[in-house]
Amino acid sequence: MECAGYPLKADAFGIAAKQGWLDCGSMMAFFARLGSVSLAFGGIVPLAAAADASSSAPAVLAYYTYDKGVSAALHAHAAYINQVAMDLCSVTDKGVVSGAVPLNDLDFARSKGMATFATVSNYAGSDFNAQVAHSILTTPAYTQTFVDGMLVKLKLGQYRGINIDFESLTASDRAAFTAFVQTVAQKMKAAGYLTMVSVPAKQVDDPTNSWDGAFDYQALGTAADVLQVMTYDENGPWDKPGPVAGLDWVELCIKFAVSKVAPGKINMGIPAFGYDWDLADKAKSKQITWSDFGAKVAATRVMTVWDGASSSPHFAYTDNSQQHVVWGEDARSLGLKVQLVDKYHLAGVSIYALGMEDERFWKAIREGGF
Repeated sequence: MECAGYPLKADAFGIAAKQGWLDCGSMMAFFARLGSVSLAFGGIVPLAAAADASSSAPAVLAYYTYDKGVSAALHAHAAYINQVAMDLCSVTDKGVVSGAVPLNDLDFARSKGMATFATVSNYAGSDFNAQVAHSILTTPAYTQTFVDGMLVKLKLGQYRGINIDFESLTASDRAAFTAFVQTVAQKMKAAGYLTMVSVPAKQVDDPTNSWDGAFDYQALGTAADVLQVMTYDENGPWDKPGPVAGLDWVELCIKFAVSKVAPGKINMGIPAFGYDWDLADKAKSKQITWSDFGAKVAATRVMTVWDGASSSPHFAYTDNSQQHVVWGEDARSLGLKVQLVDKYHLAGVSIYALGMEDERFWKAIREGGF
């Protein structure tokens, strides 16, 4: 999940005049002027939440990123969404949190009854950074700095909770990550906030696996309020062409997840994206949005092919004599995946991400059972 910089035009308090964004540096100046928050956070109490993420209605969580079009998408499709995760915060190796707080859109989300989460990741530069995470996980002082920084964000944004999205962790940090989540979740609960943890999808638990070995589902699911299983990126430009979230693969991942964690704590990830593989030059392969998928089909005048094994659509086209293969999602594939929520009694779904989709996407989600 990419977290690039975002230009802010702020007033003296760091609040963007048009969008209501607040950056981290201006935030501390803002609080200093208010004189209402101490760095020790001894008595922080969260402001009233608009919605309870543990309600009986299935969760339909959408990720809000720095990409263009996310605010418009949130407003346009609010009727389909009951939770939103603001994927805007990053953290340094010393636990210092930074990132914008979109005050206007948070107000809008709450006015529509959405539970709001502040997502924080170890994304640094152009990828997730294992060393940044390791430093925070293994240094108590940096863990406390992280907690303090997130409590500032949560209070300012009147969030319902935190979403920890630490990825590409080394397998040797498995115990440290579990302990970190336990500590953070305890501190969040004491302050009145929920804790959601994003984890890579998997079908077996191998503590030595270099990709997902650091994620102990059972322990993390016990500590957290919600486990957000990222059931996408089954295939991508790093490998040969194939489904991004094939139904067969997703279901096996969910079966494993519910064997370790109470189903009512699990959100199933659904991608609003696919991938376009350049077969001659792997470096030119790229992610495409749900909207791009349909547009590319129309522009190239090709027919999509339904892959029965994975219940996924794909197609091939030629551009400047270069052969391309594209895999993504359509209304049929989305509807089939959504049905797994009811089948396995899950908490709901997590959509990545706003701005990549359109009305057709949300209608497909709703027609699938939401």
